Amino acid sequence: MEETGNVLIMADNQPITRLGAISLWNRTVPDGDIFIARNRTELIHLLPRHPAATVVLDYALFDLSGLDHLFIIAMRFPLARWIIFSDDLSENFLRRIVLERRFSVVMKDAPVEEIVDAFRHSVQQKPYICERIRTLLESRIKKDENERLTATEREILKAIAQGKTSQMIADERSLSIHTIATHRKNIFRKIGVNNVLEASRYAARTGVIDAGEYYI
Repeated sequence: MEETGNVLIMADNQPITRLGAISLWNRTVPDGDIFIARNRTELIHLLPRHPAATVVLDYALFDLSGLDHLFIIAMRFPLARWIIFSDDLSENFLRRIVLERRFSVVMKDAPVEEIVDAFRHSVQQKPYICERIRTLLESRIKKDENERLTATEREILKAIAQGKTSQMIADERSLSIHTIATHRKNIFRKIGVNNVLEASRYAARTGVIDAGEYYI
Protein backbone atom coordinates (compact mmCIF):
# COMPACT_ATOMS: atom_id res chain seq x y z
CA MET A 1 0.00 0.00 0.00
CA GLU A 2 1.24 3.48 -0.88
CA GLU A 3 1.78 5.34 2.42
CA THR A 4 2.87 8.77 1.21
CA GLY A 5 0.95 11.56 -0.44
CA ASN A 6 3.59 12.11 -3.11
CA VAL A 7 1.70 10.32 -5.87
CA LEU A 8 -0.33 12.31 -8.39
CA ILE A 9 -3.18 10.81 -10.40
CA MET A 10 -4.19 13.16 -13.23
CA ALA A 11 -7.85 12.45 -13.96
CA ASP A 12 -8.26 14.92 -16.79
CA ASN A 13 -8.75 14.07 -20.44
CA GLN A 14 -7.42 17.35 -21.84
CA PRO A 15 -3.74 16.90 -22.84
CA ILE A 16 -2.78 20.56 -22.42
CA THR A 17 -4.26 20.65 -18.92
CA ARG A 18 -2.46 17.45 -17.96
CA LEU A 19 0.88 18.79 -19.16
CA GLY A 20 0.47 22.06 -17.28
CA ALA A 21 -0.63 20.43 -14.03
CA ILE A 22 2.10 17.80 -14.21
CA SER A 23 4.72 20.50 -14.72
CA LEU A 24 3.53 22.35 -11.62
CA TRP A 25 3.35 19.11 -9.62
CA ASN A 26 6.96 18.31 -10.54
CA ARG A 27 7.95 21.76 -9.37
CA THR A 28 6.09 21.28 -6.07
CA VAL A 29 6.81 17.59 -5.39
CA PRO A 30 10.03 16.80 -7.29
CA ASP A 31 10.26 13.26 -5.90
CA GLY A 32 6.65 12.36 -6.64
CA ASP A 33 5.23 9.80 -9.04
CA ILE A 34 2.62 10.60 -11.68
CA PHE A 35 -0.10 8.46 -13.25
CA ILE A 36 -2.74 9.32 -15.85
CA ALA A 37 -6.40 8.31 -15.63
CA ARG A 38 -8.30 9.18 -18.80
CA ASN A 39 -11.62 7.83 -17.56
CA ARG A 40 -13.41 6.48 -14.50
CA THR A 41 -12.30 2.88 -15.12
CA GLU A 42 -8.62 3.84 -15.20
CA LEU A 43 -9.05 5.97 -12.06
CA ILE A 44 -10.64 3.14 -10.09
CA HIS A 45 -7.88 0.82 -11.31
CA LEU A 46 -5.14 3.17 -10.06
CA LEU A 47 -6.56 4.11 -6.65
CA PRO A 48 -6.17 0.69 -4.97
CA ARG A 49 -2.49 0.74 -5.96
CA HIS A 50 -2.01 4.31 -4.72
CA PRO A 51 -4.68 4.90 -2.07
CA ALA A 52 -3.01 7.99 -0.58
CA ALA A 53 -2.59 9.75 -3.92
CA THR A 54 -3.56 13.29 -4.80
CA VAL A 55 -6.21 13.06 -7.51
CA VAL A 56 -6.53 16.09 -9.79
CA LEU A 57 -9.96 15.74 -11.34
CA ASP A 58 -11.81 17.80 -13.93
CA TYR A 59 -15.28 16.85 -12.73
CA ALA A 60 -17.07 18.62 -15.58
CA LEU A 61 -15.23 16.64 -18.27
CA PHE A 62 -14.81 13.27 -16.53
CA ASP A 63 -17.22 10.36 -16.98
CA LEU A 64 -18.88 10.45 -13.57
CA SER A 65 -22.64 10.10 -13.25
CA GLY A 66 -22.92 12.76 -10.56
CA LEU A 67 -21.48 14.25 -7.40
CA ASP A 68 -22.82 11.42 -5.26
CA HIS A 69 -20.89 8.98 -7.44
CA LEU A 70 -17.71 10.96 -6.79
CA PHE A 71 -18.37 10.88 -3.04
CA ILE A 72 -18.85 7.10 -3.17
CA ILE A 73 -15.47 6.67 -4.85
CA ALA A 74 -13.87 9.00 -2.30
CA MET A 75 -15.37 6.98 0.56
CA ARG A 76 -13.82 3.81 -0.86
CA PHE A 77 -10.37 5.42 -0.71
CA PRO A 78 -10.34 7.54 2.48
CA LEU A 79 -6.61 8.31 2.31
CA ALA A 80 -6.79 9.97 -1.10
CA ARG A 81 -6.90 13.75 -1.45
CA TRP A 82 -8.91 15.31 -4.26
CA ILE A 83 -8.32 18.55 -6.14
CA ILE A 84 -11.31 19.54 -8.26
CA PHE A 85 -9.76 21.41 -11.17
CA SER A 86 -12.26 22.96 -13.57
CA ASP A 87 -13.58 26.09 -15.24
CA ASP A 88 -17.28 25.22 -15.00
CA LEU A 89 -18.65 24.41 -11.54
CA SER A 90 -22.13 25.23 -10.29
CA GLU A 91 -22.70 27.02 -7.01
CA ASN A 92 -24.66 24.06 -5.66
CA PHE A 93 -21.74 21.76 -6.50
CA LEU A 94 -19.31 24.08 -4.73
CA ARG A 95 -21.49 24.35 -1.63
CA ARG A 96 -21.52 20.57 -1.27
CA ILE A 97 -17.89 19.90 -2.12
CA VAL A 98 -16.41 22.38 0.39
CA LEU A 99 -18.05 20.46 3.25
CA GLU A 100 -15.87 17.44 2.42
CA ARG A 101 -12.51 18.02 4.05
CA ARG A 102 -10.59 15.85 1.56
CA PHE A 103 -11.59 17.99 -1.42
CA SER A 104 -9.85 21.11 -2.67
CA VAL A 105 -11.19 23.35 -5.44
CA VAL A 106 -9.10 25.35 -7.92
CA MET A 107 -10.31 27.01 -11.09
CA LYS A 108 -8.30 26.34 -14.23
CA ASP A 109 -7.73 30.05 -14.75
CA ALA A 110 -6.42 30.52 -11.19
CA PRO A 111 -2.94 32.03 -10.76
CA VAL A 112 -0.10 29.53 -10.84
CA GLU A 113 0.65 30.30 -7.19
CA GLU A 114 -2.80 29.08 -6.16
CA ILE A 115 -2.46 25.82 -8.07
CA VAL A 116 0.93 25.22 -6.45
CA ASP A 117 -0.60 26.02 -3.03
CA ALA A 118 -3.33 23.46 -3.68
CA PHE A 119 -0.69 20.81 -4.40
CA ARG A 120 1.22 21.71 -1.23
CA HIS A 121 -1.92 21.58 0.87
CA SER A 122 -2.81 18.19 -0.57
CA VAL A 123 0.57 16.69 0.29
CA GLN A 124 0.06 18.05 3.83
CA GLN A 125 -3.42 16.47 3.97
CA LYS A 126 -5.16 19.85 4.07
CA PRO A 127 -8.04 21.16 1.93
CA TYR A 128 -7.59 24.24 -0.23
CA ILE A 129 -10.12 26.57 -1.85
CA CYS A 130 -8.88 29.12 -4.37
CA GLU A 131 -9.53 32.80 -3.71
CA ARG A 132 -12.17 33.24 -6.40
CA ILE A 133 -14.29 30.36 -5.13
CA ARG A 134 -13.79 31.31 -1.48
CA THR A 135 -14.91 34.90 -2.14
CA LEU A 136 -17.95 33.71 -4.09
CA LEU A 137 -19.08 31.28 -1.42
CA GLU A 138 -18.40 33.56 1.54
CA SER A 139 -20.38 36.42 0.06
CA ARG A 140 -23.27 34.13 -0.85
CA ILE A 141 -23.25 32.34 2.49
CA LYS A 142 -23.32 35.57 4.47
CA LYS A 143 -26.15 36.89 2.34
CA ASP A 144 -28.14 33.68 2.66
CA GLU A 145 -27.49 33.39 6.38
CA ASN A 146 -28.63 36.95 7.05
CA GLU A 147 -31.78 36.44 5.01
CA ARG A 148 -32.66 33.05 6.43
CA LEU A 149 -32.18 33.23 10.20
CA THR A 150 -33.49 35.64 12.81
CA ALA A 151 -31.18 36.85 15.60
CA THR A 152 -32.75 34.36 18.00
CA GLU A 153 -32.34 31.52 15.52
CA ARG A 154 -28.66 32.37 15.06
CA GLU A 155 -28.14 32.27 18.82
CA ILE A 156 -29.86 28.89 19.09
CA LEU A 157 -27.87 27.55 16.13
CA LYS A 158 -24.67 28.66 17.87
CA ALA A 159 -25.73 26.82 21.03
CA ILE A 160 -26.49 23.68 19.01
CA ALA A 161 -23.05 23.82 17.38
CA GLN A 162 -21.50 24.15 20.86
CA GLY A 163 -22.98 20.78 21.71
CA LYS A 164 -25.81 21.96 23.93
CA THR A 165 -28.98 19.90 24.13
CA SER A 166 -32.44 21.33 23.56
CA GLN A 167 -33.11 21.10 27.31
CA MET A 168 -29.92 23.03 28.12
CA ILE A 169 -30.81 25.75 25.61
CA ALA A 170 -34.36 25.93 26.99
CA ASP A 171 -33.08 26.31 30.55
CA GLU A 172 -30.58 29.02 29.56
CA ARG A 173 -33.24 31.05 27.73
CA SER A 174 -36.09 30.36 30.18
CA LEU A 175 -38.17 28.83 27.42
CA SER A 176 -40.01 25.55 27.11
CA ILE A 177 -38.28 22.66 25.41
CA HIS A 178 -41.16 22.60 22.91
CA THR A 179 -40.34 26.19 21.89
CA ILE A 180 -36.67 25.25 21.37
CA ALA A 181 -37.73 22.18 19.37
CA THR A 182 -39.81 24.42 17.11
CA HIS A 183 -36.90 26.84 16.65
CA ARG A 184 -34.59 23.93 15.89
CA LYS A 185 -36.98 22.51 13.29
CA ASN A 186 -37.29 25.93 11.62
CA ILE A 187 -33.52 26.47 11.64
CA PHE A 188 -32.84 23.10 10.02
CA ARG A 189 -35.50 23.79 7.38
CA LYS A 190 -34.18 27.28 6.56
CA ILE A 191 -30.55 26.28 6.18
CA GLY A 192 -31.34 23.00 4.43
CA VAL A 193 -29.81 20.48 6.84
CA ASN A 194 -31.10 17.29 8.45
CA ASN A 195 -29.05 16.77 11.59
CA VAL A 196 -26.85 18.40 14.24
CA LEU A 197 -23.60 17.61 12.42
CA GLU A 198 -24.73 19.36 9.24
CA ALA A 199 -26.11 22.29 11.25
CA SER A 200 -22.83 22.63 13.15
CA ARG A 201 -20.83 22.61 9.93
CA TYR A 202 -23.10 25.32 8.56
CA ALA A 203 -22.60 27.38 11.72
CA ALA A 204 -18.82 27.08 11.49
CA ARG A 205 -18.78 27.80 7.77
CA THR A 206 -20.92 30.92 8.00
CA GLY A 207 -19.23 32.44 11.05
CA VAL A 208 -22.17 31.86 13.43
CA ILE A 209 -19.66 30.06 15.63
CA ASP A 210 -15.88 30.38 15.83
CA ALA A 211 -13.83 27.37 14.77
CA GLY A 212 -12.54 26.99 18.35
CA GLU A 213 -16.12 26.60 19.63
CA TYR A 214 -17.08 23.97 17.07
CA TYR A 215 -18.14 21.01 19.20
CA ILE A 216 -18.53 18.21 16.62
